[in-house]
Amino acid sequence: MLLDSQYSVLVVLNEQGDSDCMQLEQQLHHMNVPAIRYQTNQPELVVYQIKSRQADLGLIYTFSHKLPAVVLNAFDGGLFNLHASALPQYRGSMPLYWQIRNRETESYLSIIKVEDEFDTGDIMLQQIMTLSPLDTLNSVAHTLAQQAPQFIQDFMTRYANDELTAVAQQGEASNARMPTQKDMLINWKTMKSEEIAAAARAGNPLFNGMTIIWKQSYMGLLQATSIEHPNYGVPAGTVLHIGEPEGVVVATLDGALRLDVLTIAEGVFSGLAFAERFGLDAGMQFELISEQG
Repeated sequence: MLLDSQYSVLVVLNEQGDSDCMQLEQQLHHMNVPAIRYQTNQPELVVYQIKSRQADLGLIYTFSHKLPAVVLNAFDGGLFNLHASALPQYRGSMPLYWQIRNRETESYLSIIKVEDEFDTGDIMLQQIMTLSPLDTLNSVAHTLAQQAPQFIQDFMTRYANDELTAVAQQGEASNARMPTQKDMLINWKTMKSEEIAAAARAGNPLFNGMTIIWKQSYMGLLQATSIEHPNYGVPAGTVLHIGEPEGVVVATLDGALRLDVLTIAEGVFSGLAFAERFGLDAGMQFELISEQG
């Protein structure tokens, strides 16, 4: 959208690019859009490009480097960041993951001023983005990608017309850090059914959902559903039932959970297909985190 407008664009890519970044770099090349790699030890190279192109405004999205002051101050009109949360809630690199995991019903597209401390700048423009109880990390990222171009265009237009007012972030801040391996282990002792189901969606597909340990092997739970089912007082993590039409049902701290989709090295399986293929039976118990030391 910006390329179809009157704006002259320069794209600065992460220093160490993943497959998505390399694909973007190729697309930009085919579209004759200038793009350079950021070099941590030579930020002055980016500053030179900014100044030589007379760029007056910068916009950051999913850029992993902390920029030095020489880059922050290189834009006469300022440097801004597109962030996927209301702010100051969910500051950090994984706001969508934690919002899905915490079962939020809405998120925000926010454009903020870039300050020395990550995600603390004044809010320039916001737009609500609805979250579905069936959303995964990728489905929300896709929604964001669909809404972001028009949102950015609106920001650019209103910025050029001096129609924006910077508003300081208010309220209690929360951290949306990169989840750890422990974060992605199902703790049957403490996690309720809806918590597990939401965490699985949040990690689907980037982190293989949530991790279940069985027979000292690790399985990814990509999708699960909290259901009504008697748990007979058995410990959480115990398989209650396997069969049609209920599927694979496991006892939880507050009820029962149906394991809908599982992934392992051998492939992706429905709960029932996994149970049949690998010999999972009712009465078996998944291992607890404490048992793993």
